[in-house]
Amino acid sequence: MVSMNAQPQQSASADEPSVAGVRVRPVWPVLLFVLLVSSAALALYAERSDGVDPLIARASPFVFLAFAVGFAIYRLALVVARRYSAFKAFFQIFIAALFFMLLLLPGTPATNSRLPGLFGHREPQVRALAAKVAGLEHDATARASLIELLDDPAPDVRAAAHASLVTLNGGVDLGSTPKAWKGPVP
Repeated sequence: MVSMNAQPQQSASADEPSVAGVRVRPVWPVLLFVLLVSSAALALYAERSDGVDPLIARASPFVFLAFAVGFAIYRLALVVARRYSAFKAFFQIFIAALFFMLLLLPGTPATNSRLPGLFGHREPQVRALAAKVAGLEHDATARASLIELLDDPAPDVRAAAHASLVTLNGGVDLGSTPKAWKGPVP
């Protein structure tokens, strides 16, 4: 016997939002999440690692842009299907666009520093000058490299590295051997 209150079953596909006739399946959020995580990992890798290929460093914001475009399409499809607030969707899209623009800004001076590459230069004058610049710029990120330069074969390089380490240490001289500087900073 058929109940009078029975409503016709709607297919799940009729409830799914679509963009230009293409249904937005539940797989989209998973793919967007994977794209977001991979773009964040690539951006952090490019920002924090020394010696990253410049092509990777320049491409990392655009991987996030691919996520942002997919995210915007997904959110707008949900808004059109009346399954998501338009205000929240546009706010989230705006934040994603703002974050993309921030990724395009150049990094901090310490990030863009060419000093680590110059510490290993074949010319001792270049290594000595790089060590002096690290001290003048108060580049604390160069501390480990300066400690290694204390064993350099060129006396000018050793002297410049020692002077920079003393400057970075607030004027306190711990000695001229790498072993003296490898402990915690006082």
